[in-house]
Amino acid sequence: MNRSHALLVWAIVATALLVTTVIHPDAPGTASRWVHGVLQPSAAQAQTPDSPAQLEWLSWMNYRLTSPKGKVVLFSPWLRDAQTGGGNRESPATLDNIETATVILVPGGHGDDMGHAIEVHRKTGAPIVTTFELGNWMVSRGVDPAKLLRGQPGSRFEVEGIKIQVVNSVHGSGASIGPGPAVYGGPAMGFIVTMENGVSVYHAMSTALTMDLQLYGRLYKPHVALLPIGSSMYPEEAAIATEFLMTDNPNLHSVFPTHHASFIPVERQGPAFVKAVQSRRVRREVAPFDPKPGQVFLVNSTSTRPR
Repeated sequence: MNRSHALLVWAIVATALLVTTVIHPDAPGTASRWVHGVLQPSAAQAQTPDSPAQLEWLSWMNYRLTSPKGKVVLFSPWLRDAQTGGGNRESPATLDNIETATVILVPGGHGDDMGHAIEVHRKTGAPIVTTFELGNWMVSRGVDPAKLLRGQPGSRFEVEGIKIQVVNSVHGSGASIGPGPAVYGGPAMGFIVTMENGVSVYHAMSTALTMDLQLYGRLYKPHVALLPIGSSMYPEEAAIATEFLMTDNPNLHSVFPTHHASFIPVERQGPAFVKAVQSRRVRREVAPFDPKPGQVFLVNSTSTRPR
């Protein structure tokens, strides 16, 4: 605010105070409190575990998680090619649609695992969390080494208040560089992302069913899990994975399918996942969802609902 505007505001406030005092001489305190309220900035609303985050499925393994404070986490951003329609052809998003990112999570070097991570990095400047080996390969493809967070299962990172726990994924990893054998991409990974308000989302990426999931439930207690059903796990195995993640974990309330599409057999699509989870109500109910590409959900510490 410049000097002339400040003087104008004070003149208006002083006039209002004078008029109020003249009309109601017995209430100068009321006028003073009113003036004080006008001049004071409104207090920022405190963030709580019930402040919702946004979870959006962009098809296949590509989920976009936007925290309550607006931090954007991209998991395996495999996008549709705007020119050819190729790439992840069922994704509603192209590179042109990705305006911002806080961090990009890449679990391994397979084409669908890595997706367009390098292109999104170049456009947004967002750091990439990936393996040591794949990180070295990405530097050779133009990724800023200062923006690479290289890790392995067990690593922990924090980016702008977003905490990232790297866990194991029972899956392959390798980066294709054209004709010839792929480059070793290091150990495949999954990610447990905890937002500023303490709500956490586990993306299992491409893992097969493993008893490790019980450990993740006990240690990290995610509220939401994204489980593969079109590769490495079938829907009935993903339902067992849901049970494993409930081990000593009262937080888990919602599960979503990932790593699937409309062109795979119907027995490995979303409706089959929902049915399989619902059929295993052994301790308490966990809500399974069957999102459509581009659908957004609001997530907090106790529930998930469509936006």
